[in-house]
Amino acid sequence: MKFNNVLSSACLLALSTLCFSTASAALPDCTSANSDSDGDGFGWENNTSCRVVVTTNERPVCSSANADSDGDGFGWENNRTCVVAQNNGTIQNDSPDSGSNSSGLPSCDQTASDPDGDGFGWENNTSCRVTAASAPIGVPSNAGSGSSDGGQNNAGSGSSDMGQGGNSGDVPTNNGGNFSSNTGGNTIIRASSLATTGSREICTVRGGDWFAWMTVGDFILHTNTWAAWASQDYNWEQCIYTNKNGAKAGVYYDWGTGRGSGDYQVRSYPELIYGVKDEYRASPKSATGLPVSINDLPGITIDYSMNWPEYGPPRAVNASANSRYPNGTIIEGERNVSIESFFYNPDENGQCSEGIVRRSGGSNHTFEIMVWLNAGAERLPAGPSDYVTDITLDNALYKVYTKNSDRKYIAFVAQNPQQTGSLNWNTYIDWSVQNAHRVQSLYGAQTNAVPMQSSWCMGNIIVGTEIFWGEGNLDFIDWTITQRR
Repeated sequence: MKFNNVLSSACLLALSTLCFSTASAALPDCTSANSDSDGDGFGWENNTSCRVVVTTNERPVCSSANADSDGDGFGWENNRTCVVAQNNGTIQNDSPDSGSNSSGLPSCDQTASDPDGDGFGWENNTSCRVTAASAPIGVPSNAGSGSSDGGQNNAGSGSSDMGQGGNSGDVPTNNGGNFSSNTGGNTIIRASSLATTGSREICTVRGGDWFAWMTVGDFILHTNTWAAWASQDYNWEQCIYTNKNGAKAGVYYDWGTGRGSGDYQVRSYPELIYGVKDEYRASPKSATGLPVSINDLPGITIDYSMNWPEYGPPRAVNASANSRYPNGTIIEGERNVSIESFFYNPDENGQCSEGIVRRSGGSNHTFEIMVWLNAGAERLPAGPSDYVTDITLDNALYKVYTKNSDRKYIAFVAQNPQQTGSLNWNTYIDWSVQNAHRVQSLYGAQTNAVPMQSSWCMGNIIVGTEIFWGEGNLDFIDWTITQRR
């Protein structure tokens, strides 16, 4: 799913992300674009967030036109947005709202086709540009469905909250709070548990396979060192394994002591995947039932038992972002432990097929829900101003965050971490469906998420750890997903 960018486009590729800044005009401008390691338009300098002011001509040029899978002039390479050179290297640079459209893309019929506010939309199965001729939200049009998710970044500002859904012209039918994905019932229709297998281990180091994975029953254990480029000056190591440390599956990592601005870059998200991660990694739908539409979700229970020790070189917290860690607390690393699901548009036939695509320009990603079972002292899912409210769900207390920089995201951070427990996964989905798009009016929050649609497909349930620095383990002693009707 973001941490950085989740919630921007880099997080779409990584399925993990923190965002630590907002589009507030009060933020200082970054002195160097290098401070923005994930390309989301925000950086970290002098112990504070800063804003990278980027114009189209300042973005790097894509090394290959193949990076631009939908032909909109933008691509995704090296974990950031790039522009495709045109006309002998000259980049077309018309403003998205100028009314001109020299890119050659058709003008969007409706501004609602551009839910992330980057000037590009998706209509009639092709990219389009938002221009002065595009109809405002609420004006009927013949636009096709499907939200734009082309990997563009909204540098310098977050998208405005216009109330649009993932499908242009759609009016959410679930805003009244009466929709529930939990169909109830006690009949188990399927259950998947990690089983003890033979001992296997795959270790990744600098220069190794950053995306190694292995199948463990109905699950996929994926090393996913997607941002290892941020630690190329350190001899990092990360391993995935089975039948070790008294666990059925697990992860070992060593990402160093974490010094300077590099602390704010997620290094990796080693994960246990149930369902479809992308076009390359998927558990069989016959075993998981995923993807499935929100409207047809069974009752889903997650029973877990984990061990998550940290034992890196200790250091004192300079200023804690987490109230559970007072300033000066000695910590041995920074990471979270989180469960998440990604949601996708159905296919052209309205079905939740296994055709999930995660590439820039072709992604059908619409939303991400994260539940942080544990959080470190220094990193949260978003900046302090993105906090929504404290709530009790599933008999546990959480702090809720939406994101000004990514309106397709919501996170619940547990305030009393438990390494063993049981979650009713539908509880978090239902709360998000009913409330995420109206947290401004309900709680005075900074940013509403886009309204979730009951037709969207939940593609997966993923558990893992987003790691910034330090050394430690994440061991799955037990992990069982049960579905009932």
